[in-house]
Amino acid sequence: MKSTTQITVGDIDINYQIKGSGKPLLMIMGLSFSLLDWCKKFTELLAKHYQLILFDNRDAGLTSLSPRPYSIVDMADDAAGLLDALNIPKAHLFGVSMGGAIAQQFALKYPDKLDKLILGCTMAGGKCSQIGDISGVMSGNLLDLLFTPTFVQANSQELAGFLVKVTPFHSKGDALHRQLQAFGTHDTCDRLTNIRATTLILTGDSDIAIPPSNSDVLLAKIPNAKVEAIADAAHGFSFSHVDTTIDLIHHFLQEQAKIEKTMMEDQRQAILKTFVAYIQNFNLLQPTKVAPFFHLPAILITSGQVAVMQTAIEVLGVFAVLMDELKDKSFKESKIIGDLQVNQLSDNQGQVVGVAKRFNDRDEEIEHFGFTYTLRKIQVRDEVEAEWKIIVGVLHEAETLSQ
Repeated sequence: MKSTTQITVGDIDINYQIKGSGKPLLMIMGLSFSLLDWCKKFTELLAKHYQLILFDNRDAGLTSLSPRPYSIVDMADDAAGLLDALNIPKAHLFGVSMGGAIAQQFALKYPDKLDKLILGCTMAGGKCSQIGDISGVMSGNLLDLLFTPTFVQANSQELAGFLVKVTPFHSKGDALHRQLQAFGTHDTCDRLTNIRATTLILTGDSDIAIPPSNSDVLLAKIPNAKVEAIADAAHGFSFSHVDTTIDLIHHFLQEQAKIEKTMMEDQRQAILKTFVAYIQNFNLLQPTKVAPFFHLPAILITSGQVAVMQTAIEVLGVFAVLMDELKDKSFKESKIIGDLQVNQLSDNQGQVVGVAKRFNDRDEEIEHFGFTYTLRKIQVRDEVEAEWKIIVGVLHEAETLSQ
């Protein structure tokens, strides 16, 4: 194997390879195996849609031998450190077998670095899981470990050639024992309920290494998860059932992206609706009409003045002054000029940017200004739906807005 690149992460040098473009998808391999064990056809098809980050775990492939014993959590630290070293803030994860254990620990420890989670032929460990026959890792009888007898018989020549290529890079001796020790102490049984990521669980219905019943445990404990059992597939389903596995992964990631896009658009519309209602109520020039649109404390910056409003009384006072000034100018209404820029900045924060003009009762322009309002999604009392409330309002020169 030619090492595409190595990068230092903590106390090891990680061998990695990047393929394709798109949303990052970190691929975490299982016990003993290297990045070469990902089927070439499998990675090439995925790389058409995603930026794949393949790497060798510590004590496998061309990554450093570990200078010390370690845990699956340490291996999750390696994966997170690799993303940091590559300046990738967030990625989808697909971990198989021991790699799925690493992915679970990653999801628990680094939720902000994780987008979607895919767990393949893996288990929670501890008291809630059942490991099967993994003796093939030690004996070298990998075909029976990974594939059904029918698949082995039909593809014996291809599989023999594949093993010749990949076996030299599998973990051996002390390196293998360290990985076995780490995997043997993996236990997320009582913590899977804390996984926040939307999760797809894949299993082969004929897996003898990590039986499919383990996937049922993961499904029962991970809050937002679904399971797909691949028919007539064993532990190495991503090799034996490439097209099926690709379809399941791609559908999961793309459907989730569509759902999130729809949800984001719904939130943008909710932000816009709140802001338009605020403007309509502001035009009434009654402080009590605009006060409910603010979440306290709030800040209003206008005409060189900065008002920090801690209480509802202070909101009423600030707007009474502002509205009295407008009444003196015979204010009639505010009008939005051009399109509003509405952005959802995070799950609970949004922003509205635009330009407005104010007119008097003779339809003469009295003010022309730009504005930026930041809103936060607030759960109000026992209401089912949270509401968007203004936390910062800034009025500024219209020319300062980017065109």
